[in-house]
Amino acid sequence: MEAVAHRKYSLFLKRRFCPIFAATFLGAFNDNMVRSGLVVLIAYSARHGITLPVRAEILVTICSAMLVVPLLFFSHIAGALADKYEKSTLVKCMKIAEVMIMICVYYGFQHQNIFLLMGILFVSGTHTTFYNPIKFSILPDHLHNKELLAANGFMAGGSYLAVLFGLIAGGFLVDLPGNVIGAAALTIAGAGLFASNFIPASAIAHSSMKIRFHLLSGMKEVIIHAARDKTVFYSILALSWFLVIGSVYMSQFANYAHLVVHGDSEVYILFLTVFSVGIAIGSLVCDTLLKGEISLKLTPWAALGISTFTYLMVFTTPPTAQGPLMDAAAFLSVARHWPMLGCMLMVAVCGGIYIVPLYAMLQSRTDPQYRSRVMAGSNLSDAAMVTTAVLVCALLLWCGFAITDLFLLVATLNLAVVYYARRIF
Repeated sequence: MEAVAHRKYSLFLKRRFCPIFAATFLGAFNDNMVRSGLVVLIAYSARHGITLPVRAEILVTICSAMLVVPLLFFSHIAGALADKYEKSTLVKCMKIAEVMIMICVYYGFQHQNIFLLMGILFVSGTHTTFYNPIKFSILPDHLHNKELLAANGFMAGGSYLAVLFGLIAGGFLVDLPGNVIGAAALTIAGAGLFASNFIPASAIAHSSMKIRFHLLSGMKEVIIHAARDKTVFYSILALSWFLVIGSVYMSQFANYAHLVVHGDSEVYILFLTVFSVGIAIGSLVCDTLLKGEISLKLTPWAALGISTFTYLMVFTTPPTAQGPLMDAAAFLSVARHWPMLGCMLMVAVCGGIYIVPLYAMLQSRTDPQYRSRVMAGSNLSDAAMVTTAVLVCALLLWCGFAITDLFLLVATLNLAVVYYARRIF
């Protein structure tokens, strides 16, 4: 077991993995730091002397949309580019573009120009759309099949931790004097560009292909490539479904902490931390559980664990307390809060075990000529399903659903995924 663990973690010492991991981690951190800083700037605009033309909640909602919309419009082009050109060169180009974006971010925060920053957020979302197919399709070019599970575990766990750290850093740095957040964003982008220079060159997958810029025909082509293999197609849908679950949790943790648990922003950060760390743990242990074998035999059981621990989390949630809002220390000092927190952690651990084999399956079963376009199809599916889920959740909350009702609904719908996963995988 120790030898297997040593072999797994030795990937961080290898040029064929470490630079792409570093570039991806730093990029995810940067995107979420900028988004978090902008949201805080909008939410506390009065304190910063900024006048908003519309309510802050509306602008915050638009900020979330700015990151998702590019996935719908540009995924087909992003996948085609990654299949047509050499991937390490594309990563360097993406990182140069990120540095240019962060120069604009620095200017936006320096002058507290919210609308410029919102426009940059859309550009940043577009940048991520073009980067995502590359970061997953490049792994099989440099890694053996036995290494894919571990590598995807590191990438998935690292990405969730990068999101968490970025959200926390953005909220903290935006309030510091001297445009620290802008300088940090520019510095991190530079570090990502530096790391990208060490990524080994990969073979060009399909140099003769023609890129379709027309939206509908491009989407159709991406869907056709993704549906060539039923296992690949169902894996894409299964991954998108988990992102729906994750988006419901992550988007409702603030309301859950405030309205249900009666906690302050520290409790909200605690929930984000527990969930992100749980996914990282599940992602890391998945390779050990499957012993490096790319298999979906754990997927139905992990999905069942998500539903089971979600039910337990809701049922162990104590009645809403009275009095002032609890901070994290006060929340943790109450013994009856720990079972709920433990169940929340296990939901995320099961989520990590659920997603990693699906990513590895997409990479290993897809023809290298179409691999990036299949990954782009996965991004397109993610964006469509998450956008739909956000709209449905908003409608249900408007109709009077409680936060815990949403969690129970997701857990119940997930049981259908368990049933079909048992039949398909």
